[in-house]
Amino acid sequence: MNSNSPHVVVVSGGGTGIGKAITTAFADAGSIVVIVGRRAEILQRVAAGRDNVMAIPADVTDPDQLRALAAELESRLGTIDVAIANAGSGNTGPHEGLEQVAEHWNFIVRANILSAVLFEHALRPLLRRDGGRFIAITSASAKSNGGEVAYAASKAALNRWIVQVASEVGAEGITANCVSPGFVPDTELYKGAIDESAYARVARGIAVQRVGTPQDVASAVQYLASAAAGFISGSIFDVDGGRRAGPTSLINSKE
Repeated sequence: MNSNSPHVVVVSGGGTGIGKAITTAFADAGSIVVIVGRRAEILQRVAAGRDNVMAIPADVTDPDQLRALAAELESRLGTIDVAIANAGSGNTGPHEGLEQVAEHWNFIVRANILSAVLFEHALRPLLRRDGGRFIAITSASAKSNGGEVAYAASKAALNRWIVQVASEVGAEGITANCVSPGFVPDTELYKGAIDESAYARVARGIAVQRVGTPQDVASAVQYLASAAAGFISGSIFDVDGGRRAGPTSLINSKE
């Protein structure tokens, strides 16, 4: 194991996109990684062939399933070093009537806010004191006019919430931060929704002149999980390439 790598890392939504990249990065560094999600077959594919990756199917918006997850983790591993709330989803379907609006917002709040809040509450007792890390994945859309508004609002809520978490766990030597990715198209959020021909236009609104990758985000998460980041807490860590414009502002542009 890399001496700088945490020993036990738990990742919600660890089977695809950014979550999969985070899982791979920590596993390659020698950590024991537990990936959690609703789709067992996807988790198993990521864990296949890796002795240090454990797949535990669970819906992180369900209190009973989270209690069972916490009990299993405590029984098998004792304490954990890092908990990463990555699970989330977007939903851009039609929602014009009251019922559709209610369904849409309830879905987004459950998928993006409740999933992180309950995950953190369930695993907080297991986080190692004097060095534990909690990290939530949010979005650059929370601080811009880009992106679907309910999704952006849900991520903005997490940015505010992480400050409270940091204040509650800080005296125990635990840090809590958000990683806020910019436009990272290789994820389920964007899959099939944006033509690759739009990437170059989006990149023109980014200082480094390229779109992001899941590995870019994973690297930032690894840093915040490290001992070197022990004096960073309650922060929103932007991973957006120095974005100068919202990620959707140029997608449909003809410029």
